[in-house]
Amino acid sequence: MTDHIVKGPLLIPSEDGGVAYHADGALAYDASGILVFAGPWKKLQSELPKDSPRPRVSDGVMLPPLLDLHTHIPQHPIRGRFAEGVSPDAPGGVLLNGLKRNVFPAETKCNARDYARKVIEAFLADTRANGIVGGAAFMTVSAAATEIALEILPDTWSVGLVMMNQNCPDDLRSDEKNVEADIIRLATQFGRRFIVTDRFAVAVNSSLRRVGSNLAKRFGLRTQTHLNEQLAEKHFVENKLYPDADSYTDVYLRDGLLQQECILAHCIHMRPEEWRMVTDSGAVIAHCPTSNLMLASGVMPLDEVRRHKIPFAIATDVGASPTVSMLAEMRRFLDVHAGRSMVTPGEALFRATLAPARILGLDEQVGRLDVGRPASFIEAAPVRPLSPGESADDVILALLPEDPDNPPPTVARVTLNGKAAFQRSRHHA
Repeated sequence: MTDHIVKGPLLIPSEDGGVAYHADGALAYDASGILVFAGPWKKLQSELPKDSPRPRVSDGVMLPPLLDLHTHIPQHPIRGRFAEGVSPDAPGGVLLNGLKRNVFPAETKCNARDYARKVIEAFLADTRANGIVGGAAFMTVSAAATEIALEILPDTWSVGLVMMNQNCPDDLRSDEKNVEADIIRLATQFGRRFIVTDRFAVAVNSSLRRVGSNLAKRFGLRTQTHLNEQLAEKHFVENKLYPDADSYTDVYLRDGLLQQECILAHCIHMRPEEWRMVTDSGAVIAHCPTSNLMLASGVMPLDEVRRHKIPFAIATDVGASPTVSMLAEMRRFLDVHAGRSMVTPGEALFRATLAPARILGLDEQVGRLDVGRPASFIEAAPVRPLSPGESADDVILALLPEDPDNPPPTVARVTLNGKAAFQRSRHHA
């Protein structure tokens, strides 16, 4: 039975990376929030009984909700200010100096439960207002703050208790006496929503990493970390911290982290053997083009990722990114790789919807607009008027901000499981 109908432009990404576009489309769902139709309005109209509900005209282009595969909740208050006050030529590189100057102090504040709660609530409100309904996030070394994040955020968000025990402030070191018990407790309480989270090889020694890796294997959890983001970081890891390892990637491989469905952020400065390790381990990549640009890290070699058939999705890496907007990240993905690799707006949409949903095991909930699945979708206003006869790629481009560092608030509505989750007030339009 059709209980709700929304009529308007409709984008439906598919498994092969293609996108179906219906200029005059419709979504229909029943009282339990399950889609009963997704396609052209004329087809639905011809099948509707006379007593069907009157359709609502959408507030923009309808498309699946967006997901962010890699972000840092405690850095939300300093988004875009990761490298503030750091010289591009600083010894050790922008990444390591930005962490010390700006990021670690921001994360330390989240040791206080009340402050952490406010940051998490602000993060949730901001992401939801931008049509982002889930993903994978880093919290801090505080088990209490991580638990609050997992309680406040919906079950489409996975969150990690960050492990760190070297090259970091004392008040941001993992409680090594209790970290195993904390991981077990959070894993028992939240299941696979809890991610075993290794900050990166600079900040975690092999002993602590192996504790986390073994627990991930024991409880069937995935892991997440950063890899080969900047050359100075890579040199420090391979030549100073782990000179006996074959490579930066080998550090994670030999400690068991890589083999637990690991989400690897960045993967820019990789050697051939490192690509093979990632491929063989079954790890995936969170590609963060805005962060890589802002921190002058370089450009992830997209063609190598494709050649090795490594699953990947795009992600913001807030706070290196100035915004949580995945529409802005889609724009940056296209801009960064233009002239380097074959990229299309359709792939950008796929990498922000279906790709991360599949990686996180959420594709039964979000990412698709298929009959029989939950009616979860967003409505986003294009930045310019749409014209008749436009292609799916044209329409996707019309949704992307011209200035990805300052995206306008274009997401008008978010519907999850048939229920309103966000609606922008008219005076903010």
